[in-house]
Amino acid sequence: MRNNCIYTVLFTVFTIFISCNKPINEERVYNGIDTQILNIVDSMDRCFNEIPFVTIWFSSCKDSSDNVIRFFNTILVPALNPLDYSSKSLISEGNGFSGYKKYHDIYLVFLNDNSNKLINKFVKKDSLNFDEVPFTHFNVYELNRKIGDCKTIEKKYFVNENDSLIFYEGKCLFDIE
Repeated sequence: MRNNCIYTVLFTVFTIFISCNKPINEERVYNGIDTQILNIVDSMDRCFNEIPFVTIWFSSCKDSSDNVIRFFNTILVPALNPLDYSSKSLISEGNGFSGYKKYHDIYLVFLNDNSNKLINKFVKKDSLNFDEVPFTHFNVYELNRKIGDCKTIEKKYFVNENDSLIFYEGKCLFDIE
């Protein structure tokens, strides 16, 4: 009986030791989207009543090799070309539109003008939607012409060599002031 107790205790200690020494494989993806992106989205001021969208635009500075992810608390209509709006343009057909995903009660709209496939490091493309349902439901095309009391806010994050997002205060050639 005493030997069984000793073996049980040793087995338990061994099991605990093995389970504590397993390498931690951090999966930074939730619902197909990197948790870094979701944390930034959670920290943003949004206009939920009028525009329940956040646009996430994967870009690179034209004047350097810096990869930047830009977050907007509204949506760009049509994707990547709001100045060229026509009633025949659809967001899902816009240049750079990579899909959207519902996150809680908002829609994350992904745009990509980066030829190095930066988006694939942060978003599982097969988890995204590509239809016009939320855009037509919330009448986004009319809202973009007249946003109302909602002020568009942009946040930029630099992507470092470890694929970590760092708040970016630098200027790129895509910045229009």
